[in-house]
Amino acid sequence: MKTVYFVRHGEAEVNLGTHFKGEDSPLTELGKEQARFIAERVKRLPFDLLVASTMVRARETAQAISSATGKSILLSDLFCERRIPSVLEGRSRADEDANRLYAEWTKSFVLDGVRAADGENFADICERAGKALIFLENRPEKNIVVAGHGFFTRMLIARMWYGESLSAEKFEPLEWGMRTKNTGISILKYDPEDMHRPWWLLVWNDHSHLG
Repeated sequence: MKTVYFVRHGEAEVNLGTHFKGEDSPLTELGKEQARFIAERVKRLPFDLLVASTMVRARETAQAISSATGKSILLSDLFCERRIPSVLEGRSRADEDANRLYAEWTKSFVLDGVRAADGENFADICERAGKALIFLENRPEKNIVVAGHGFFTRMLIARMWYGESLSAEKFEPLEWGMRTKNTGISILKYDPEDMHRPWWLLVWNDHSHLG
């Protein structure tokens, strides 16, 4: 039996919605406080490995957990958030052309075969989620904490449920129908001997530590 705790990063500049941002978006002051709250909570969990997305906001959240627990961080780009088209980086959300491209990009996760510029699409994230599950399955540790992102965690759970049959159409209800708070924690279990299915979702988006 394996337990995986998925922690969404604290509030970041990208969450404030004034400009389009990607990998380098840091935590806000509130996000840093949230990271300290979740670190205190994670300190009480019995875990053996701390993994983090390579994106700045996830790394900063993981660093708070590392400082509180003494666990070193294993960085993995398997758990990164979906990557926006590079031409959107730094552009204002009031820019009409940028908004049109952003709308096209978001459609690429609920419609098969759609791609917006060089941004990742459904097929990219679905494939990466499958690789992330295999990564977790193959790790020897029984209790793992992953500091990551909201959208990617939803995709990973969808891939966990549907396997290789997951399509953009099946994923569509989950994109906005399953939401998370910053530093919300979700718990997955993995048991390859389970007679029904090896992966299952035990807890979704618990953010009681935020008060």
